[in-house]
Amino acid sequence: MPRRIEAGGVALAGKRVVPVSADAGQDLLAPEEGVRLTALELVNFRLWSELSLSLPDGPIAFVGQNASGKTSILEAIWYAASLSSHRASSDATLVRAGETAAIVRATVESSGRSDLVELEIVTHGRPRTKLGGSPVGRRRDVLGTLRATLFAPERVAVVRGDPGERRRFVDELLVQLQPRYQAVIREYERALRQRNALLREAGGRTPSGLEAWDEAIAVPGGELHAGRADAIEALHPAAARAYRSVGGESELGVRYVPKTDPPDTAHPAAWTEQIRRGLAARRTDEIVRGTTLVGPHRDDVEVTIANLPARTHASHGEAWLASMALVLGMHDAVSERVGVTPVVLLDDAFSLLDPVRRERLGEALPGGAQVIAAASDARELPSSRPWSVALVTSIGVSFDA
Repeated sequence: MPRRIEAGGVALAGKRVVPVSADAGQDLLAPEEGVRLTALELVNFRLWSELSLSLPDGPIAFVGQNASGKTSILEAIWYAASLSSHRASSDATLVRAGETAAIVRATVESSGRSDLVELEIVTHGRPRTKLGGSPVGRRRDVLGTLRATLFAPERVAVVRGDPGERRRFVDELLVQLQPRYQAVIREYERALRQRNALLREAGGRTPSGLEAWDEAIAVPGGELHAGRADAIEALHPAAARAYRSVGGESELGVRYVPKTDPPDTAHPAAWTEQIRRGLAARRTDEIVRGTTLVGPHRDDVEVTIANLPARTHASHGEAWLASMALVLGMHDAVSERVGVTPVVLLDDAFSLLDPVRRERLGEALPGGAQVIAAASDARELPSSRPWSVALVTSIGVSFDA
């Protein structure tokens, strides 16, 4: 059984530049609240039967061989921040084999206060959720307590994979910016499943009650379109800056490509009206094909390098740097929009980089953020950072003295 480790720590804070009106003639430095994870406890999560960590100040690196459990630690932190896993489509797979429930407890410091997020994960039934020791009515109520951004090798699929990978990434950014969007996304997905089922079961005939389901996807769909457009507007300049910082030699572009015709205004109601019109125009096609052809589930996000589509033209190294830049861009977008510095999670971020780019990435990491990394070898870590290294083995975790 992994053993308990203790280490001290203090909260971190940073500063950011906040633009003021043109007649002020200068920028002002405004305080930015740093979010810091101070403790993590896992019960029956992945291969960990029990793990309890108190996290030290400064950048932290969990170092261990493959299948030692280091990535699972970062996965649990990300789960506490997003209510999702970057490696699993079903929460049930996060529960240790042979068990029926897992628990993730994360202690978070921000704005001078400490909060405990407690998440039960079950193979069957409804999981319990607590914040500050008290049950919450809705699981999503814990979102925003721990804000984080995550890089992992799977992130390369955001650049080179299918549109669904890019939609999920933008939705993660959207929830970190405004946690209420998690409910909007779930509402849209539920309505879309019901509408598609109705179309399939009709077998090529016009199904009864289809108009009601048109409205059921149009309203949350309009909100989701508007939210994604706004999130990408925040992401693009931040990701372009980050790409240059980590060693990209060309210009990185990020552009929203909705399949719904964009309205003249950015208001959600205008997007909703465009969805209504699109559904009416594609009605016959949808009935014949038995699926919904209009809405944000058909969106894409165009990522370009030197004005060429990264999905088809980027080398593996360029795609790796671009995906890292998107994650750092997410971090900066949240910091600038929300005024909170998220925790930066880096899983195997350095192994494929040459020494020069590895150091550039280390220098590009946000100085006011808590950085938590996982690596197979401590020699992969950028030397520009004073890492607290924790050795992860089959018997537990121990920080270097």
